Amino acid sequence: MAGAQSFERGEGYFFDGRVRDLAEDRGRIAADVRGTHIYRVALWVEDGDLQYSCSCPLGHDGVFCKHCVAVGLAWLDPAGAKPKAAPRREKPSVTMDDVRTWLMDQEKTKLVDLLMEQAMEDGRLRQRLVLEVARTGAKGIDLRTYRRAIDAAVNAGEFVDYGEAYDYAHGIEEAVKGIEALLKDGHASEVIELVEYALERVEGAIGQMDDSDGHMSGILEQLQGLHLAACEKAEPDPEALAKRLFAWELRTPWDTFYGAAATYADVLGKSGLALYRRLAEAEWARVPARGPGDALRPDSYQYSRITHIMETLATQGGDVESRVAIKQRDLSLPYHYLQIAEIYKEANSRTGPWTGPSADSKRFRRTQTHGSKISWRRNTIVERGTTRPWP
Repeated sequence: MAGAQSFERGEGYFFDGRVRDLAEDRGRIAADVRGTHIYRVALWVEDGDLQYSCSCPLGHDGVFCKHCVAVGLAWLDPAGAKPKAAPRREKPSVTMDDVRTWLMDQEKTKLVDLLMEQAMEDGRLRQRLVLEVARTGAKGIDLRTYRRAIDAAVNAGEFVDYGEAYDYAHGIEEAVKGIEALLKDGHASEVIELVEYALERVEGAIGQMDDSDGHMSGILEQLQGLHLAACEKAEPDPEALAKRLFAWELRTPWDTFYGAAATYADVLGKSGLALYRRLAEAEWARVPARGPGDALRPDSYQYSRITHIMETLATQGGDVESRVAIKQRDLSLPYHYLQIAEIYKEANSRTGPWTGPSADSKRFRRTQTHGSKISWRRNTIVERGTTRPWP
């Protein structure tokens, strides 16, 4: 489950005594591991398989990381596994089972007072309880409270430096967990609205922190996965969704909803994809062609977005000539000619030998940009007088 490197490092963490506060409750193991930051690890068995989570960046990507290894070894703690420098973990005199038994024997009022006292000391617990009330209130889901929770998590008030980035991102993740609970309860439409609100707020915060470890990219991916799952359940109006996805994909510098036409194809259906395509083609019509030596556009990132959108649509349609036409819009670099050749080469590998465009095909034999020419001679590209071997 763990790679050799992760196991070796996790074993080192275990030997160094970096695992803290290990506890077990009803088959779930939890502990803190001291690394670059204090990371929270959980291990449990579900349907016969070991499941795990870790709050480190690799853990967010689903990797069984060194912190998980360290906690697993600390729990197993076989005789002789540790060097003398690291004393054996003694079995606690009071276990979580004992704590559970004690709690079951207490009066409700005492437990409420105990929980409220802790909530006043722990902002994240307090926020979790507030969201529980907002989720299960008699008047229905209180979306305003959820939006406030998102704002509270995202608004740092000042620049978040590297040392604070982990805790800051973890606070946002807690708010996202609250939204996930709504989806489990069957409130998919509300989740779509809240996720889009959270995505906008998180995107706006990325420039206000040192995110060298990529915490926020993981949160963006988590939110997008939640959005797709909610759309699959809620089946929102496909055309309204298409408009939002297209506008977002075109404007964002953070790859949010990148490749939405493919990712959301089943959700959008024929009508949604048709509108998405019309929006893309209208934007594409505004893009001027570029020839050899043309400078980069001032809005180059937006240009790359609409180009990728058009390429996604063309790939979905399986039309080689459409993909080539998109590439021909930008012939400012020699590499772009090679990309066109690679499209044909890929088509050749799928459909059999290809000897070049048909005799009546003008599109590839002469571009409409600055008179640049491409001709085909025995599997060789001749571009601007320079012969380049077929890749």
